[in-house]
Amino acid sequence: MELFATHSKTDTFAKELEDWFANSSVRLRRGAEGQWRIDVGADWTIRTNQWRLIGAKSIVVTSEDDGHQFALPAPIDAEAKANETADGLRISAVSLDARTGDLTISFDNGFSLQVHTWSSAFETWQLYRNGEFYGAVGNEGLR
Repeated sequence: MELFATHSKTDTFAKELEDWFANSSVRLRRGAEGQWRIDVGADWTIRTNQWRLIGAKSIVVTSEDDGHQFALPAPIDAEAKANETADGLRISAVSLDARTGDLTISFDNGFSLQVHTWSSAFETWQLYRNGEFYGAVGNEGLR
């Protein structure tokens, strides 16, 4: 498999992601300094600061919820809640917004995991294959 070139179009990259991620599971893990790892199958990792998991009717949990108690009996463990929800789910589709670089990973039950670009300048999520840097996405898509 060839690494995508810097001239790759975001739409082409989205299709590549969908092919690579198809039928895979995800696992979210807290990283250092507010970073999160989203492991996709055995080969791929997305690193980001912010994500949200959307259910059939509402947001299930977000990275921003982690550690906040709100009016609950205990603080939210976003890692545990996301992984409990995503356990056994398989990726059915992937979309990438060419304007913003926002990534949506859809699952076979209709739920989705969204990784948003939160800056007009920074590459807010990065993709790794088997631990090696593969590419970064920011405002206006693939970089």
